Amino acid sequence: MNSILRLLSGPRQHHVAAVCTMLASTLLAACGDSGTEVRTFDVTVQVTLPETFAQQAAAQARVLLTNTERNTSDTVVANAQGVAQFTRILPGTYIASASLALDADQAFALTGQRAALTLNAIEPARQLLAAPTTPLALRLSGSRLGDLVIKEVYYTGSRTPSGGTYFSDQFVEIYNNATDTVFADGLLIADTFGPAGQINPATVPTPFQSTTTAVHVSSIWQVPGTGRQYPIAPGGSLLIAQDGIDHRNDPNGNPASPVNLASADFETYNERPDGRDLDAPGVPNLVRVVHRGGFDWLLPVFGPGVVIFRTPTVAALDTVLVPGTTGTWVTRVPNALVIDAFEALQNGNSAAYKRVPAGLDAGFVFATGTYTGESARRRVATLIGPRRVLRDGNNSSTDFEIIARPTPRSFGTP
Repeated sequence: MNSILRLLSGPRQHHVAAVCTMLASTLLAACGDSGTEVRTFDVTVQVTLPETFAQQAAAQARVLLTNTERNTSDTVVANAQGVAQFTRILPGTYIASASLALDADQAFALTGQRAALTLNAIEPARQLLAAPTTPLALRLSGSRLGDLVIKEVYYTGSRTPSGGTYFSDQFVEIYNNATDTVFADGLLIADTFGPAGQINPATVPTPFQSTTTAVHVSSIWQVPGTGRQYPIAPGGSLLIAQDGIDHRNDPNGNPASPVNLASADFETYNERPDGRDLDAPGVPNLVRVVHRGGFDWLLPVFGPGVVIFRTPTVAALDTVLVPGTTGTWVTRVPNALVIDAFEALQNGNSAAYKRVPAGLDAGFVFATGTYTGESARRRVATLIGPRRVLRDGNNSSTDFEIIARPTPRSFGTP
């Protein structure tokens, strides 16, 4: 500031306008909306590797500090000691997260197993009004990188021409991100248990958040087949519809729906005595392994968690009673079985309601509302010839984006 005042008092009058502009910018940066001074501060984040790794400091981890009120993020790469130093942080509510990608050789040096890993960690939102007295601590956890990834989840539903709500046009698309054909036979897909946010004043987060080594799911569906009946070519996908119809033109659909799912590979048909779920004759059904819910496989329109996994028998997995209930059961799926995970929550301030462990998915996305026709689609990392390689950082916040309209089987402009 003294140097600016010296320039103002100097003989070079033509500098005055420029210096006044600098002075105004400096004062604005230091003042809040009311004109009072806003004091910035530094935040230190200490990132460590899983306890079973050969070393603890997570050097080169990418650390994000996200202001949930302004929806802005700062990124710092951790030093050799696993420390990320953020400077000039404004008071507010922040989410701290970190990620670290290890290639097969790096993973072997740290774990003794030669398989690429992506490690993640996230801390729920916390208010920072001044510099924390101790560093924020993030311990990474992770899972192996899979060949199959969740390419798109259309969960928000749509509005009818009369303004009503419609959710039967939901779908999940699974993509082969590898260089070889993958067979989908036996693949399992499930939705996570728990609300997506503060839906009403009584809504509380899932009671299973303290479990970091498994994800708790409600319903489970399986791709049929004997092992080599349902190939997915590199860059190809498997489209799973809630109802496999042309929702725009079918009399059971919604003329205002954004999708035609009549050519889906599978649908989730929940056979019931009352026949409430529609069985589209032209689309094969997934195998209903476990169904806990209503008449159809309805993903939460506020935001679902979805996992794909494999296991020789679902019956061998633990069935767990939800604490505080008398008859609500979920299935515990160990992280080691999960191939990929996706999570959407109600809004940017809903991190406390996260259901998928950070080791599987360190973040989340959110739409602008319900029944908006918006969809969550995985971003493209690169092109190898005509084949798209999709981002696979085990972090929905950075891997996915919310698009205005769903794009089943394509990456066209929504």
